[in-house]
Amino acid sequence: MNKSILLTEILKHLDAIKQSAVRAANLAHETATHSETVAKSKYETFGLEASYLAHGQAQRVAECSMDLKAFTELNIRSFNDGTPIGLGALVVIMDENEGRQSLFVGPGAGGVKLTMKLDHQASSEDVEIMIITPSSPIGSALMGRILDDSVVINIGDNRKEYEVIGVY
Repeated sequence: MNKSILLTEILKHLDAIKQSAVRAANLAHETATHSETVAKSKYETFGLEASYLAHGQAQRVAECSMDLKAFTELNIRSFNDGTPIGLGALVVIMDENEGRQSLFVGPGAGGVKLTMKLDHQASSEDVEIMIITPSSPIGSALMGRILDDSVVINIGDNRKEYEVIGVY
């Protein structure tokens, strides 16, 4: 599998998320600094709330920038059947109901999903790939595992077992 294409798609997707966050931050800043938001009494809190929102949106932009930087600096390498799963691995897992998931172990942006064709597939269908981080429950369980290993994660009272069926 050509992971440089996957990385390029991830970077495009993360950049689009960042641009959306920048637009939201700018709008929140404009709202917070608009003359109409100045409180006329101590009970009018719209301006204060708008400034909190602007601050939160600015933090989101900073997080997006850090994710983009981390993925730009990510050293993409190939994984084979015996290579332990680590950063940059594309992992395919199957649950006990034979449901498959494609996961990319990244340095940030956990939970972000993108859809694309993978050239190692026999079918021509698009596959949803979710970015996970080593600190997530599934990421932590997968780190260091190899093809055909089983992993179990417990989230609350839910126990899930997965088999690693592909590492790229």
